[in-house]
Amino acid sequence: MALLRLMFLTHAARAMSGGRSTLLLLATALLLAGCASPAGPAPDVGDVEPEAAQWTPVGHQAGLVYEREAREPGQVLHWLRLDLQDPTLQLTLTPPAEKGRPLDRFDGAAQALAALNASFFTAAFEPRGWTVSEGQAWAPVLAAADSPLLSCDRLGRCQMTLSPPVPSPPSPWLAVAGTPWLVRNGQARQPGDDQGCGFCITRHPRTAVGLDASGRYLTLVLVEGRQVQADGLALADLAARMAARGVHQGLNLDGGGSTALLIEGRLVTGRPFNEPALRPLANALLIHTVAHWRIPAAAGTPAPSPTADRAPANPGATP
Repeated sequence: MALLRLMFLTHAARAMSGGRSTLLLLATALLLAGCASPAGPAPDVGDVEPEAAQWTPVGHQAGLVYEREAREPGQVLHWLRLDLQDPTLQLTLTPPAEKGRPLDRFDGAAQALAALNASFFTAAFEPRGWTVSEGQAWAPVLAAADSPLLSCDRLGRCQMTLSPPVPSPPSPWLAVAGTPWLVRNGQARQPGDDQGCGFCITRHPRTAVGLDASGRYLTLVLVEGRQVQADGLALADLAARMAARGVHQGLNLDGGGSTALLIEGRLVTGRPFNEPALRPLANALLIHTVAHWRIPAAAGTPAPSPTADRAPANPGATP
């Protein structure tokens, strides 16, 4: 383009003396050059992160990245993306013996790359749905049939079961349930899906988990709320944001005052005005390096039968 312009300027006078046909030829060439595509390949939109995400590696680990998103007034979200194929990283769920502790008191939480709240739970810290920690099944099992489930094997291969009835996961190494589903086959939950569910349509602090279509990347998101600078999100709004980040299957975990995230031992989520202290939890998800994690000596107990008659209608759902 620049070369043609130079040719046009240099030879304009010569073209004038050589006749109108020469001038017309040069002008046509310049016009065609202006319509041509710029040099170099076009950008691959598949390589562009949705919503212009600004990921930062956690603990210098390329397989775990984090972003604090606060682009809109009243909205503060914390995103984690874990590469499940990274052999140096491990995802675990704290065991039943530690239930009832606040997030920062779980064994290894302060040393982990990331730690966050997980299951809905009752007043006795009994988690909702199928729950397995490093091969150890929790009992009793509450409301399992209608609790969407994330389950992973020992090699970090994870899958989600979102539609009821949710069966017991086969030979799980890790399992954590929630309610309700947020993204199903790439389609985000809609406001119409939440008619009659007050806690779904109201803005609250939230915690959620999702998998991409390949099953390689696990996305975790925590939404701050009940603060002057953070309102929280309704579930349909959260689902839309997760789908925009490439989540193909997603479910809602416990939220409200339970929502909390530690990054390398530091609390990065703000607390609700009505609950400044960290809430005791049933369990927590930890992400840490394999070097700081060991397989328990005796792992793997058979999963108990569900006791749906003992389950409240929506255990732990009141945020």
